[in-house]
Amino acid sequence: MEIVINYFRRLQKAASLNFLIQIADNFGLAFAEYYFKLHGVSLPKLILIYALGPLASIPIVVFCNNWKIQRYMRYGILGYIAMSLSLLFYTHISYLLFGIFNGVNLGFFWVSINYIFFLKSQNDTNAKDSSIYFILGPLVGIILPPLGALVISGIGYRALFFIGILLFMLPLLYVKNEAFNHHIKHSFAKANRAYKGLKTITFLEQTIYYFQGNFLFIYALFFLSNQYQVGGLLSYLALTSLIVAFVLSHVSDRSKKRVEILYPIMIAMSILILIIPGLKDLSTLLVVGGIYAFIDNLSLPIRFAVPLDLAKDVDIGFWRASEFYGNIGRASIFGIAALLLFMDDKYAAFGMFAAITFIAPFVISRKTASIRNRQLYR
Repeated sequence: MEIVINYFRRLQKAASLNFLIQIADNFGLAFAEYYFKLHGVSLPKLILIYALGPLASIPIVVFCNNWKIQRYMRYGILGYIAMSLSLLFYTHISYLLFGIFNGVNLGFFWVSINYIFFLKSQNDTNAKDSSIYFILGPLVGIILPPLGALVISGIGYRALFFIGILLFMLPLLYVKNEAFNHHIKHSFAKANRAYKGLKTITFLEQTIYYFQGNFLFIYALFFLSNQYQVGGLLSYLALTSLIVAFVLSHVSDRSKKRVEILYPIMIAMSILILIIPGLKDLSTLLVVGGIYAFIDNLSLPIRFAVPLDLAKDVDIGFWRASEFYGNIGRASIFGIAALLLFMDDKYAAFGMFAAITFIAPFVISRKTASIRNRQLYR
């Protein structure tokens, strides 16, 4: 029992902050894309949001070399509040502002919290720590979106967004904790050199990570007709694989056979992605999408742990480089997907994501072997 208590104490501050962010995000921003849809924003434009956000984050992770964790976390949370304000005071460019402000929290907040969260992680805990990191969102995501639907029904969307802004004040106050008072000077050029061998892995993995929560979810919105269905869909997706992901990541940490586990899972994911655009009704989409979400969530903490295992130092430079190459992947692939959807070719868009998912375990295997060999003979 003492080992378990010490294990969770190590992650307590960062996990608590992440939990507060997830509460505000899953309540106040969960209906953002559906709100845009109600205002006539098309599917390609909604997908473009998630190319703009990663693109906007790139100057932050490249040029901010004097990394003050507390201050940058505040900037990131203010980015979340600005996203909420773009919804509260809606204009015809709100979807563009939403995407740009999303880049602020990607660049400032998530680099910072990743650094704090995994500061004391080791190879024998990386996947298990990752599963805790990723479970926090779905835990609150089971309850809060249906609750948000009730709020919308009772007092409207603008009230929901306003309450969401108030909820973001909680993590804004929590970052005053001394645990987040870190000041690190680190050049991006040095970070980029140290990230050798991990760039392609991160490019692919972060693109795949965005597929379920953003591309697939937004695509499914066009099968839905009210906020209760949206809340139910979010809760349904959140419910998948929480406990199984933790168990599988524990097995992965003990055996270290991460790539062997990823091969069958990710090949199955790619097949399901190819099936989805041919589905015509909501019930079938929920079944196939639910299966996809289930196996995607199984592999997520394991995929996330691979670069942690291979990196020499998991410092602020690691997380800046990770965010840079991950967001290059998200911005480019989602930008192409938006263009394909604008051309009314959803099969090509889904096919692109299927191809990326299929090749990912082969690339991870090859890159992992190369890095291990280089470390062995260094």
